[in-house]
Amino acid sequence: MANFRYFIGLIMMATAARFINGTMEDFFPDIKQNLTKITWAHAVNNQTYLDATLKNDINMIEADIVLGTLINGKTDPIPIMGHPPQNTSDLSLEGFLAQVQSFDSTSNSSKKGIKLDFKTIEVLEASKNIVRSVADKDDELPIWINADILAGPVNASTKPVNASRFLDVAKSFPKSILSLGWTTAYDSNSNGSYESSQIQEMIDVIRSHNITQEITFPVRAGLAARSLEQLTNLTESIEKSTLTIWSSDGDNVSVEDLRLLISKIGLNRTYIDVPSDLLEQLRLDDLPNSSPSRSVVGAAVWMPVLLVLAGIFQSLSLI
Repeated sequence: MANFRYFIGLIMMATAARFINGTMEDFFPDIKQNLTKITWAHAVNNQTYLDATLKNDINMIEADIVLGTLINGKTDPIPIMGHPPQNTSDLSLEGFLAQVQSFDSTSNSSKKGIKLDFKTIEVLEASKNIVRSVADKDDELPIWINADILAGPVNASTKPVNASRFLDVAKSFPKSILSLGWTTAYDSNSNGSYESSQIQEMIDVIRSHNITQEITFPVRAGLAARSLEQLTNLTESIEKSTLTIWSSDGDNVSVEDLRLLISKIGLNRTYIDVPSDLLEQLRLDDLPNSSPSRSVVGAAVWMPVLLVLAGIFQSLSLI
């Protein structure tokens, strides 16, 4: 039965496509499904720092984008690399992307992914065609599109990027990973958490915009450590989602509670981007019973079954 063989083939292809992460794990094969092994460089917003970062073994380059002008360049505002209130730079977004893409195309080992942190909706909208021109030409390069799109804990006063406009633009980058976060306010005496209402608001806005891309949720370590139930609900509600746990120097973090969260979510669904002293305290190589990935479990269960079925029908000369 040629038709049945074709049917089995389609199922196997669909299963493989559903259960294998073709972005980060393919681009960084050495992590072996352990996303906590991804390493980061932050605020790579000038040419000197970019040059240095391209020479080291960092995996992901995080950079901030604002509207401004190049030093000794045009006077009209363009997307440049910089963090507010900075509005001048020696590096444009276009130049930044071109250099990383060129590096990856010639490097045989230490390839780099990109996390672009857009500080306003206006700069994202102005950057749309620039980012899309790179993303459309390079299927492999991991490009994360990041913004804090909702107000979060604890009584955060920073204005979030407009969620609806952000997600509308983000649909222009179907192969990119969306990094969707909350604004936060936190100090050494804070004992807040991500509230269930804030989690539900994020779930609702993603579903209402029919987002199909992979999503990671950047969550602040001290708050996340007190939010196991809420963040478990979040990652279970949004398919293909991960957490990116970050922290500022001086944040009060319950290390043991954070270890429990990472163990619950799983090493294959948790990025870690924290200061080196906190990273050392987390002892990620010694987590209790880290949860297996549902995608990996699915592949392990269904692929052998399909292969056995194909073999049975082959032996019966039915295909």
